[in-house]
Amino acid sequence: MPPPAPRPAGPPGPAAPTRANLLISRAIAIVLVLLAAAIVVFGIQLVRNRAASDRTGAAGSTLATQCPDVDASVVAAARRVPLMGADGRALGAAIVGDPSATLGVVLRHGASQTICDWLPWAVETARANQAQVLLFDRRGKGSSPGEPGVTKEPSDSQAAVAALAAQGADKVALVASSMGNSVMYAALPGLTPPPCAVVSISPVLTSSDDSGTVQGDRLTDLTDNTWITWESRAPGIVAEVGAIQRALSVQGRTAPHELAVDTKDHSRALIAKHPEAAAFVQQAIASCR
Repeated sequence: MPPPAPRPAGPPGPAAPTRANLLISRAIAIVLVLLAAAIVVFGIQLVRNRAASDRTGAAGSTLATQCPDVDASVVAAARRVPLMGADGRALGAAIVGDPSATLGVVLRHGASQTICDWLPWAVETARANQAQVLLFDRRGKGSSPGEPGVTKEPSDSQAAVAALAAQGADKVALVASSMGNSVMYAALPGLTPPPCAVVSISPVLTSSDDSGTVQGDRLTDLTDNTWITWESRAPGIVAEVGAIQRALSVQGRTAPHELAVDTKDHSRALIAKHPEAAAFVQQAIASCR
């Protein structure tokens, strides 16, 4: 009997991974682990930042308690001052600079910020311009606890100007960043005398919350000494700048001083990352002297 015919060979098995392939797989795995870790860390920091911006404390709490992440020398240069809204609401405020300075600056910061974010800028500004710089937290933020109320913020800004006048300032410049511009421009009709300078950083002209809407885009009672710096890669901000330019022209005011920066950096980042924008703002304040 003849021997059985040999079975045909099956398909070849998978090739054993080469050392190069193993190294590539390990590298990809390491990158994925590091990426996942970075996402977790970023998420934790984002939550902490949001919690910090939403956390409130008493209007008279110490600045060191409110601003633990700000350099101690900066905090030491500022002092708490009482500030009341027109409705009697206590607002958390701080002032930086020589109490005898006759030039004052009121800052209206952006929606998610507190005075802690701007204290270093306030110290620099006070020193550069021999000025008193007043900052205060928005209602429901930082050291202004209680219910938010953006519609009350224009009158809060007017109260801040009056507080500086009571401190001896005979000229006051208004500086606003992001949505703080909506509040600043809405406050202008109630200011007598008008500010010696109006300084817009990344202007956003309307803001709203459950209390209603602040329509800074009405742009009434503008001043001749207006300064605007903005990020030119943000179409929405560019449109707001155009609205200010047109309103100044319609009211027969002097054309604004302008600095467009080729970036998308907004608000505090525009000042922090672009020295030309920071210098422009200081020049605007110095124009009051």
